[in-house]
Amino acid sequence: MRFNNYTTIHGRVVKAYELPVDEVDDLNNIYEQEKKSLASHSHILAGRLKSELEFTNLFPQTKIYKSIVDCMNDYMNSLVEYKLVDPNSSGKLAISSCWINDMKEGEYNPPHTHFNSVGYSTVLFIKVPELINDTGKEPHKFKDGKLSFTCIDGQGCQWIDPAVGNFFIFEAKHQHQVMPFKVKNKGDTRRSMSFNFFLKDKTE
Repeated sequence: MRFNNYTTIHGRVVKAYELPVDEVDDLNNIYEQEKKSLASHSHILAGRLKSELEFTNLFPQTKIYKSIVDCMNDYMNSLVEYKLVDPNSSGKLAISSCWINDMKEGEYNPPHTHFNSVGYSTVLFIKVPELINDTGKEPHKFKDGKLSFTCIDGQGCQWIDPAVGNFFIFEAKHQHQVMPFKVKNKGDTRRSMSFNFFLKDKTE
């Protein structure tokens, strides 16, 4: 696992990490084996896509779980460094829900926040198809297929190209979105995993 130097502050902290490909492959394999038995999570999600499946119980069984917990702890340490979290606060990080999205051409996630804006949220890209980029030399055009985080003043966005193994952690109240896209190979899927987590009080 590599801790990237990608920390952006738009009034909030977003951190990016690069996770091992073999651990991403293991996650993909487990999902493929189990997805027919997974419950839909779309009734509580904002996404305009057909396949949003709950993965909460299976997540701890994956190889990538330990690496992700390390990232979560690093993120919380960054919040302490930026004086956004009390260094004397105690408790354990707890995952409240986890799901995997299989996004097809034309599907998207509108601007939204997570989990009533309480705690922290994540995005991990685990499968990325070859996208069609037809914006040419006009950078102001629609950003097909990108993840974006809205700037705190609402006047702009931080645009991010999806790449397998890239993992982002951010505050649940930080508005973000995923643009629709077109693929070179019809039927290809862009797959991502997201989950919410929070600092659980030690008395709970």
